[in-house]
Amino acid sequence: MNQEENKRTWLYYSVLIALLIFFTWGFAEVVDALKENEVQNFDHLIIKEVQSWINEGRTSRMVFITNLASVRFLAAGTIIITAFLLFKKRWHYAMFFLLTVSLGAGLFNKWLKAMFQRQRPEILPLIEQGGYSFPSGHSMGSFIFYGAIAFLLYELLDKGWSRLIGAAFAVALIFLIGLTRIYLGVHYPSDVIGGYTAGAAWLTFSMAAFHYFEYRVNKRRRRKLQL
Repeated sequence: MNQEENKRTWLYYSVLIALLIFFTWGFAEVVDALKENEVQNFDHLIIKEVQSWINEGRTSRMVFITNLASVRFLAAGTIIITAFLLFKKRWHYAMFFLLTVSLGAGLFNKWLKAMFQRQRPEILPLIEQGGYSFPSGHSMGSFIFYGAIAFLLYELLDKGWSRLIGAAFAVALIFLIGLTRIYLGVHYPSDVIGGYTAGAAWLTFSMAAFHYFEYRVNKRRRRKLQL
């Protein structure tokens, strides 16, 4: 690795570390606000505004969108994308996607919910949803799942426009899924923000770990070639 490549590598890691610190801090701020009961007015104001949009046609669309981050959908999507990457012999990317989504959107979210045990809102719920409320599993899962897909597209596609389209689609869908959770009355807005920040922190950590692992593998390969 020449000096210019080394600078770019450390700049990339510096950005990832800064983002990880920022998202972790954001999640901690939401948690602190919850403990101090400083989010009630914010939550109820946003819920009142979003649920003022309720009508039958919009509700059916919101249910469809929210199901794009359901446990079944994300599990099926993870299996399909992982299998496709394995078929294409993209072993490292397949493992990255499988571990990032299954551990982050699954186990990590369950652990956080069990830790905080926040009850769900009782303001006009339009669907039934069990379990605890904070952080929003759909919001956290969508950020990790669709964010990881955007990362894969950026890594594996050559054309810049296709990368931008993938990133824009991921951002829009993640936002809409979070909005549906408020609209459907199954999450507070602070749950959604908590899900986003926790999901972003986990995804950033996974990206950094992936590239570090890739860097170590490539370094070993170069050493073997030099022998």
